[in-house]
Amino acid sequence: MKFDVVHPYAAGLDDVLGVFFDEDTIHKKNQRMGNRNVKVAELKRDDAAGKLVVEREMTTSVKVPATLASFHREWNSIRQEEHWFRKDDNEWHCEFRVRIEGVPAKIHGNMRLHGSQSSCTNHVSLDVRCDIPLLGKKVAQFLVDDTRYKLEQEYDAIRGLL
Repeated sequence: MKFDVVHPYAAGLDDVLGVFFDEDTIHKKNQRMGNRNVKVAELKRDDAAGKLVVEREMTTSVKVPATLASFHREWNSIRQEEHWFRKDDNEWHCEFRVRIEGVPAKIHGNMRLHGSQSSCTNHVSLDVRCDIPLLGKKVAQFLVDDTRYKLEQEYDAIRGLL
């Protein structure tokens, strides 16, 4: 299942990218979102590319369907890996994947952050897939709903920290 979101920022491209790659801000953002045990496993960036790996524990943000209740855990270990590269002076691209420990689903996507020194927009595209027979579509839909909500939480937190 695929979906897209668009997040405009009233801050310049360099400022927003700087927040994405600032370890202190990453911890503050996750604290605002209620996540715990946040670890920045890898963070490197130069003028042409960057890599960010964040591990954390998160709770679900939407109601767990009854058919999935037996799989539900209060806290889930998440690993998110992002590979960024500069397209030109006004645009960066990112390919990312998210792994949820113990959940047989694949979450991956891309981001396109573009703009100027005064404002920018992040276009996020996600694809969620679960190949479990009979339950795969329900798991994928639940993850889409939860991820959509979390993306908006993260967006609000980032705007508050800019």
